Amino acid sequence: MPKNNLMNLRLNSFASFDDAMDMCALLSRETGDEYTVMPDNHLGFTANRIQSNDKKLNKKQEIENEIREREFHQAWRGFITNYFEIIIGSLLIMNPYRVMGWVFYCLGIETLPEWLNLKGVGELLGLGGILLIIYGLRFIYSHFAEKLYIDDDGVILKKGIIAQSQVQIRFGDIKTIGVQQGILERLMGIGSIHLDSAGTNGTVDIEFRNILDPISMRQNIQNLIDTYIKLHG
Repeated sequence: MPKNNLMNLRLNSFASFDDAMDMCALLSRETGDEYTVMPDNHLGFTANRIQSNDKKLNKKQEIENEIREREFHQAWRGFITNYFEIIIGSLLIMNPYRVMGWVFYCLGIETLPEWLNLKGVGELLGLGGILLIIYGLRFIYSHFAEKLYIDDDGVILKKGIIAQSQVQIRFGDIKTIGVQQGILERLMGIGSIHLDSAGTNGTVDIEFRNILDPISMRQNIQNLIDTYIKLHG
């Protein structure tokens, strides 16, 4: 055998790093497993399997099973504005005159006009605080009334508690999956997910807000779509 042979058939070693990389790519295509180049004590480099395709498929199947047959609600952390409304409303109820003093200080008002009825304004602020708390508590209804449900056939958006409406898109009909996140939403790890079907001309069929980790959810739904297409064509 010539001395310049780059491959030792017994040891499966390569003198060239590029040759070892090519072998890794070939093995990955043929087996579906992941391979990487490792140095050895012989000619230089060898292809080493780092992850079995079966493990990848099992992990993917576990993730798909986790989101299938499960209802998703809006994340509590997505209602920060509602929490501020409740806090401000509570301050207005507990001490409306101090809040009034803060407002006058911010506006630079040092002398109050004689016609101003502080007692009446305080009662009005207290009433406004009650209304603000009631308005802020609407997030409880939003959390429980709007649900995203994923089954074996597609994605369903359910709205309502007693009276209920539903919108369903089958996996085979989903055209695009969009994710929208503002700066604050990215920091909190939430966002909105949009699902468009093939016949809507860009109109959003399903929009679900304040969902946790929307990027992963988009990928999981895409995996379910791919699996559905493989099974049903």
